[in-house]
Amino acid sequence: MRAAQGALASRGLWQELSGAAGLAAYRRLGRDFDGPVVCIATSSGFKDVGVGVETVEVLTNPTVDDVLRA
Repeated sequence: MRAAQGALASRGLWQELSGAAGLAAYRRLGRDFDGPVVCIATSSGFKDVGVGVETVEVLTNPTVDDVLRA
């Protein structure tokens, strides 16, 4: 769950540990699906302030390519 929490944080989604459970479970399945997969994040990182310790560059007018590079 910590790895999932870190992955979400690197994409700008600040979740406490329990909020990352959906992504952690999806990854643990280790299989592909035919369509999109939705993982519900049920919290915010305000309960786990250690998630937001890294600083990131703030982009003005980011593009899809900027997001995919992150």
